[in-house]
Amino acid sequence: MHRRSKRNGSWGEGLLLAAVLGLALLLALGSGMNRLLRAETVAPVHSVSVEELERAAMIDLNTAAAAELEQLPGIGSVLAGRIVAYREAHGPFASVEALTQVYGIGEGRVNAIRDRVFVE
Repeated sequence: MHRRSKRNGSWGEGLLLAAVLGLALLLALGSGMNRLLRAETVAPVHSVSVEELERAAMIDLNTAAAAELEQLPGIGSVLAGRIVAYREAHGPFASVEALTQVYGIGEGRVNAIRDRVFVE
C-alpha cells in the first residue's frame, strides 16, 4: 500500500480546488463581460449641440434672479439689484445693450458680459 503524507494532500482535493477556482474565475469574467456588453449596447439618451450647451450656460437678463446676475464679471450685489429693479419698473429688456439704461452700467461693462447674457 502506498501512503501519502498529510502535508501533500490528495490529488482529488487538488483537482477539486482547481475546478472551484476555475469556475469562480469564469463567473467573474463572465459577469464583467456582461457589464461591458450592456454598456456598449445602451443608446445615448440625448445628444446636445454646442450651441445648446453655450445657451444653457448663459443668463437671460429678463428672468435671472439677482443671485444669478452676481455670477457675471463686474456685477456685484448692488448692480444685480439695480438690474432686477429696473426690469420690474420698466419691463423686460429689449436687448443686451438696453442694460446701459441701468444706473452704473456702461458700454464697457456690457461688453464684458455680452457673451454670457441674452434676452428673449
